[in-house]
Amino acid sequence: MNPDGQVVGSHDGRRTVTAPEFAALAAMDDLAALLAGNTDVQTILDTVTRKVCEVLGLQFSAIRLLNPETGELVIRAVHNLSDVYLSKGPVVLDNNPIDAAAFAGETVYVSDMRSDPRVRYPDQARQEGLVSGLCVPLVYRGRTVGVVRVYSDAPRAFTDFEVALLRSMASQAAAAIVNARLYAERLEAKIMRRHVEYAAEIQRRMLPCNPPVHRRIQFGCVYEPSLKVGGDFYDFLELPWGNIGVVIADVSGKGVPAALLMASVRAALRAHAHSIFDINEIVGHVNRHLCRDTAVNEFATLFYGVFSPDGTQLTYCNAGHDPPLVLRGGDIFRLETGGMAIGVFPAEMYQKDVVDLKAGDVLAFYTDGVVDVMNFSDEKFGRERLAESMKRYRDTDARTLARQILWDVRRFAGLTERPDDLTLVVAKVVS
Repeated sequence: MNPDGQVVGSHDGRRTVTAPEFAALAAMDDLAALLAGNTDVQTILDTVTRKVCEVLGLQFSAIRLLNPETGELVIRAVHNLSDVYLSKGPVVLDNNPIDAAAFAGETVYVSDMRSDPRVRYPDQARQEGLVSGLCVPLVYRGRTVGVVRVYSDAPRAFTDFEVALLRSMASQAAAAIVNARLYAERLEAKIMRRHVEYAAEIQRRMLPCNPPVHRRIQFGCVYEPSLKVGGDFYDFLELPWGNIGVVIADVSGKGVPAALLMASVRAALRAHAHSIFDINEIVGHVNRHLCRDTAVNEFATLFYGVFSPDGTQLTYCNAGHDPPLVLRGGDIFRLETGGMAIGVFPAEMYQKDVVDLKAGDVLAFYTDGVVDVMNFSDEKFGRERLAESMKRYRDTDARTLARQILWDVRRFAGLTERPDDLTLVVAKVVS
C-alpha cells in the first residue's frame, strides 16, 4: 500500500482494488440497500443524484426522465444545480445529440461543457461552473427511461472504473424507478378495483330486490352487466292508487361513467314520476334534465310504462328504446310510441299510448344486450328468436319465463364474449 492508501499490486500479478475503489464499491452496496424496497420514485431519484456525487467526488448531478408523449427529457432530481440553470430551456431528446447517444446505450464524455459543440446551452454551463461531464442511460431490461448526468467544476478525465461505476449506479436506479412505478400502478389499480366494487354494490342496491306484487300482473327480471357496473337499468315504481310503474333504460357507454349517468336518469325519473300525471310529460322532464347536465355524446334510451291497478291497461312512452314485445295468442306486436332518445334534443315532444291488456298476454321489456348478442357465426339473437322464446315458455310463471329466455340467449351465444349489458323484464297478465 502506498502513502495514498492504494494497493498497487499483488503476488500473482493480477490487479487489485485500490482503497478509493473499495470505498466506492462499499458506497454502491449502501446505495443498493437504500433503493431496495423503496417505492417512492422521488426519494429514489434524490438519493441517486446525491450518491453519485459522493461516490465519484463530483459537484453536480441531474436525472432527466423521458416523457414519451412529448419527447422531452424532464428534470426530476438534481444535486447542487441552481434554479437559474435548470430553467435554461427544454431538453428534447431528438434535438440533443448527447442525450440521444446515451439513449442509444453509449456513455458520453464531455471534456468541456463550455466549448463542446454538442452542448445546447454552453453559456449557461459556463455561468453555472460546469466543466467536464458524463452522461449515461437509465436502462432496465433493455428499456431506457432517462439519463443521469454528472459534472465537475474543473477539467477531469474519468477512469474506466468510474464510468463502469456510474453505469452500474444508473442501472440500479433504473430498476428501482421502474419497480416503483409498477408498484404505484398496481396500488392505483387496486384502489380503482375497490372503487369499482363499491360502485357495483351501490348500483345493485339501486335495482329492485324483488318485483312488486300485483293481483293480475306477474313480473320476472334478469340483469347481467358486461362489466362490474353498467349503463342498463330497470326499476319498478309503486305509484298512487295502486298503479305500478316499470322502467327500462340503456345509457350510452359502459363501466363507471355509464353507471353514474344511469343513477342520474333513475333519480330524475323517480322524482318526476311521483309529481306529474302524464307519462309523456315525465319523460320530457327527464330528457331536459339529461340535456342540461350531460355532454353532447351522452344520452339514454328509455321505456316507461304504468300498469293500471286492475291490470287491464298499460300506458307507456318509448324514448328511443328497443320496442318491448307483447305476445297475445300467436301474435307479436311492439310498443313503439314515444319519441327520440333522451339527452339529445331538449325541446323533443313525447307521445304516449295506451294498450288494453288481456289475460295470457306476455310482455318483454329488454335492452339491446338481449337481441344484439352474437354467436360464433356472427348472427344476432334478434327479436324473432326472442319472440320464439316468449312463445316457448309462455305457460310458465313470469320469473321462470325470464330465466328461460336468458338461458336461450346464453345457449345461442355459447362462449362468445358478451360486449353489452343484458337486462330483461317480463310481465305476464293472469286472470
